[in-house]
Amino acid sequence: MNNTMKAALLAVVVGLAACNGSSSNEPAPTSSVPVLGEGALQGYANGDTVSGASIYTNKDGKGYVLLSADGDAAATVVHVVDGSKGRRVPVAVGGMVTLAYDRTQALVLNALSPANAAGNYQTLIGGKPALFTVAADGAISAGGSDCKLSGKVDFTATYGGAAALTLTASGCGSAAEGSYKGLALASADTAPAALQLVGENGNAVLDVLAYR
Repeated sequence: MNNTMKAALLAVVVGLAACNGSSSNEPAPTSSVPVLGEGALQGYANGDTVSGASIYTNKDGKGYVLLSADGDAAATVVHVVDGSKGRRVPVAVGGMVTLAYDRTQALVLNALSPANAAGNYQTLIGGKPALFTVAADGAISAGGSDCKLSGKVDFTATYGGAAALTLTASGCGSAAEGSYKGLALASADTAPAALQLVGENGNAVLDVLAYR
């Protein structure tokens, strides 16, 4: 993560495709990925247009690959659905993408729990401030801002230290509207932000840094 991103007071939406909103049907896998064991890795990916990769996998081989340029916010999310195939969001112009990982190393995350994740947060989405609360049971409730986030952090479903996330954005601008599935995570790289929330909805990527 570069210094500009670390110094930013609030995060922004990135990687949005032309068509947004919640997808009613799960798209077919559009990527082939190496089979990995449970854990979190950081490194480089060959075979896609952006090479920086953060990889989060559960014990069943499912998870997420966040692809970015030079450590910036995720421009592409590959949702790994069966350990070797994934859905690339946005869909690659050239069709099927085959990834290979290079120079990977373990990524140390701050494990999320009700004790350390519950609280009040603020972020920016599409230039609009969003206030929200994470409850002890992981429920995300919108605050008094016009841009609203709601959803759930599932502390029991983890991908190498990241927690499963469902997130809905409303009133945040047409580019960000919709419901997303992805990850909630925290590490030294996300500081001073307390949380990174990143997900995909089949058409677009939402990636925000949330501050207490």
